[in-house]
Amino acid sequence: MNSFSNRNGVFLLSAIMAFVATALFVVVPVTITFLIAYIFTILAIVMFCGGNLYMLANPKSYPWFAVFPMTIWQYFLAQLALSFTFVIREIFFAGLFHIGLFLFLHILLLAVFAVRLLLIKSGKETVETKDAEIKQKISAIRMMQADVESLTRQYPEYNQQLKQVAEALRYSDPISLPSASLYDEQIQLSIFSMTGTEGNDPANIPQICETLLRQIANRNSKVKLMK
Repeated sequence: MNSFSNRNGVFLLSAIMAFVATALFVVVPVTITFLIAYIFTILAIVMFCGGNLYMLANPKSYPWFAVFPMTIWQYFLAQLALSFTFVIREIFFAGLFHIGLFLFLHILLLAVFAVRLLLIKSGKETVETKDAEIKQKISAIRMMQADVESLTRQYPEYNQQLKQVAEALRYSDPISLPSASLYDEQIQLSIFSMTGTEGNDPANIPQICETLLRQIANRNSKVKLMK
């Protein structure tokens, strides 16, 4: 309901701005300069409406998409100031500015803000991709920790040794670099060798735990050095 209300508010505000811009036809002489200003004003209003709706449709990306309507609002004010300057100058100082220059400045202003919006979108996608990679790496080491904790219930006689390994994993830096993936694979293989599958002897768990503690310590020191 709140999202629906927000969307209605965006449409209402956009409609009011468009109505005010259109109402100026009644009080301002209709010239080519005024028509150019009107077209770019309507375009800015449409962009503002679209930017707000885009933000509302992506609530989880709010810090990023909140920048969209803010940037478009800046464009709206900038083009409004440009249009106001040229239209007023034309009314009181006819022929002072060339229409081609006015159109060029509008197109240039639109291009500058369009590039800004594209850069914001690109930055957002880059950060989200990196965030997904980090979550995957965190999930991998947390899964290893869960596997070891599961073994403590399966082999309570080796509870102390397994808990030491689980604690070592718990306090390890989960943000592993790509070059450290080999160390993570070695740790995973050692954990797998304690599961008792494929002929592995559970009696080797204490020895494997010692190996794991060394592997984890080595992995953490390498990760620290590579950062």
